[in-house]
Amino acid sequence: MKKRSFNYVRMFRQRHALTEQELANLLDQGSHAVISRIEGGEREVGLRTALALQVLFRQEPRKMFPALYEWVEEGVMRHALELINHLEGKTDQRSLHKREFLESLAAPEGDTIEA
Repeated sequence: MKKRSFNYVRMFRQRHALTEQELANLLDQGSHAVISRIEGGEREVGLRTALALQVLFRQEPRKMFPALYEWVEEGVMRHALELINHLEGKTDQRSLHKREFLESLAAPEGDTIEA
């Protein structure tokens, strides 16, 4: 669990000369204690806070929280492999489409989003 907690919030906060309380105010958190717990890895950030940090520091959450991102990515990939194995031998169009999508996850990431 401790590995997931590593993040760069303190570094970016200090780089921009912000106090914990100032960052808490910018993130609408109220108390500097919340920032202290995030920086110390004692509290994971929610989506709203992660996006607010991205707005402030112009860094993607995956770059600010690399250990958490890696942990989440490993879990998703493990579940994707389980679903691929479950689809083994199925030849209907939906199953083939799912397999193609899931197998593409192993390919290098692109910069585009397809709907």
